[in-house]
Amino acid sequence: MDTSQTYTKIVEGFAHFFERPEARLRFLNHTLARQTASRERADQALRRLKFFRRSRLYDYLLRAWLYHLIFQELKGYRAQTESGRRGLAGLTRTAPLVARLTFRCYQFRHALGVVGVLLLCTAFYGAYRGAEWGAARANDYLSARYRKVVGVAQPGPAGAARGQTSLPPDYRPGRVWLVEQGEGFERYSNGARILLDLETVNRPRGYYVFSGGLPQTAGGLKREPVGIVYHTSENDMLPFTPDNSDSIEVRSRGLLEYVRRNKSYNYVIDRFGQVYRIVRDEDAANHTGNSVWAGTGGTYVGLNDSFLGVCFETSMEAGGEERLTEAQLVAGRLLTQVLRSRHQIDDANCVAHGLVSINPTTMGIAFHHDWARGFPFEAMGLSDKYPVAPASVAEFGFTYDEATVEKLGGAIWQGAAAAEEEFARRAADAKTAPEQLRRRMRDAYRERMEVQRRARASSGGGEAPGRAGPEDGDR
Repeated sequence: MDTSQTYTKIVEGFAHFFERPEARLRFLNHTLARQTASRERADQALRRLKFFRRSRLYDYLLRAWLYHLIFQELKGYRAQTESGRRGLAGLTRTAPLVARLTFRCYQFRHALGVVGVLLLCTAFYGAYRGAEWGAARANDYLSARYRKVVGVAQPGPAGAARGQTSLPPDYRPGRVWLVEQGEGFERYSNGARILLDLETVNRPRGYYVFSGGLPQTAGGLKREPVGIVYHTSENDMLPFTPDNSDSIEVRSRGLLEYVRRNKSYNYVIDRFGQVYRIVRDEDAANHTGNSVWAGTGGTYVGLNDSFLGVCFETSMEAGGEERLTEAQLVAGRLLTQVLRSRHQIDDANCVAHGLVSINPTTMGIAFHHDWARGFPFEAMGLSDKYPVAPASVAEFGFTYDEATVEKLGGAIWQGAAAAEEEFARRAADAKTAPEQLRRRMRDAYRERMEVQRRARASSGGGEAPGRAGPEDGDR
């Protein structure tokens, strides 16, 4: 059937609601004329979409529009005549649902317009927030391309205390190399410059790695450093101002001479960012004495032999802006890259002195408390070790008292609290009192230190003079 005939039949179906013939004819002609004009405009707009114009959907939409025109015409009559009102009521019963909905939308077009504007504003805001969220996720993704997730496991006889560190920048050992070695200095590809005029020797390195309570003796003693311990010098500090430059230099020289005399660290970074090698990497410096850390490879005790000691000339009592100068931050990061590259040191084995220092006599942690808070791991290109459960607490049962908390500024680092819970679970699993297990593990720690002492002595490494007893350390 021709569409014009179809439209005529639809309109005629509603024309009988009008009693007067002239009103009925006017309704019929006016509605069909408007529908014809609407179709011509639609055909012109969609002239290139012939497939759509031939589809049933197109015809269906035109019929819906026709009903819309009918509603408009009836709306004009309903206020004038009783028949118009009856016609509109009849329409609501006879017209298709989509047509009735179309007319209702037309009736409430002003209110719907306001709602539409509000929805549009909401949509724009949602799109903005979505784009912002997507940009953040994209940034995280791109950052992840250059960073790695480091999960630091703390090996132990009861299954281990585990800490999840933050995401460090992706550093791949091997990127940094020695560019130039001149008289009294070394220059590296990342810009690091190490001064050698104070370099000295000490006893050779020699240590075991422990796992499950037993040393890994395959291949004998280990000789290569596997980690870095960061220290503060705790010497007297002057305000870091231009008028103190000469005095600062004098004090730095005094510190360097003291460190060289006592072979206290492998490296010292002064307040102007100059890096000095004191004890060569192949030898153990006397920097951390009684200590425990569990990272890549297993558990390490007595970190003098297994870890390099890097000291910043500063004090834990210094103010935030003066604790580390900008030059020290830059130099510390460059030196960290050099040492990790040279010795293939894993991020998990780069830690602060306060987190590894212990006193086996009192079973206390943080015997030396430098960097037990506030070490800028991220600035060094490292993951944060403060959330990591230290093996000294989780594995060996070392603890802390109110005096320790007070000297750390009123709060212990978060990993220590988690490690306490792990040790308590180990005691419960072993069906023993925590204090009894703690005594056994203190003896186990001492046995491990003795194993390493005897092994070094038998291999010719000997002992560092003046470094015995619970107060082993860097000061």
